[in-house]
Amino acid sequence: MDLDLLEEYLLIALDDDKGKFVIDSTHLHYGFGGAILLELALREKIVVEGDYVRLVDSALEKEVALNKVIEHLKTSTEPIKIKKLIAKLAKMASELKDDTLQRLMNKGILKKEEHKILWIIPYNKYPTSNLSPENKVRERLKGVMLLGEKSEARDIMLLSLIDISDLTREAFRDKQDYLAVKKKIKEVTQDVKISSAINKSIREVQAAIMIAITTTMIVTTVTTTTN
Repeated sequence: MDLDLLEEYLLIALDDDKGKFVIDSTHLHYGFGGAILLELALREKIVVEGDYVRLVDSALEKEVALNKVIEHLKTSTEPIKIKKLIAKLAKMASELKDDTLQRLMNKGILKKEEHKILWIIPYNKYPTSNLSPENKVRERLKGVMLLGEKSEARDIMLLSLIDISDLTREAFRDKQDYLAVKKKIKEVTQDVKISSAINKSIREVQAAIMIAITTTMIVTTVTTTTN
């Protein structure tokens, strides 16, 4: 069963049994926004030119979340800075995330449970009903990080999102695996050369996303500490 980068990222970020996300909303929303842009870059839909994102292929895709971003870029009347776009996607993340969760439910990977806080405020959980697709993602990442298996552009992009979103411990649950990965994940995601015709474009998008997310996390942390 093929999964896109958005789906793989959400599966790693979700607790399989509790159906709740294991990271805070800031990390989750910026990480998910990054996943959208990286998926668009992998499909050669966008490129980064300097500080700006340019849409180079406006044809719609099968995913609703991707199409909403394509339409946003298509209808923009002025060039969009990548940092501004990531912030915009983070604000849209709840809506875009729901679109992707629905795709995972349609594939039979997740199920939806409706709950209420104090019997009044509704909220949803998304426990995993089919662990096989997620386990294959985890094994693929373990192969790249620990077993010396060949990496694809998609693997490196997912690992970079896992690193920046503070999901490394969740992605590599075995303590020894985590300790080994923690020492080398930044090196792998920043320095490994991806053999691909669109390597330059993907790398530029990845670098811009990582800078934008890191900056936002620092500002958020400082603001929270100060207050």
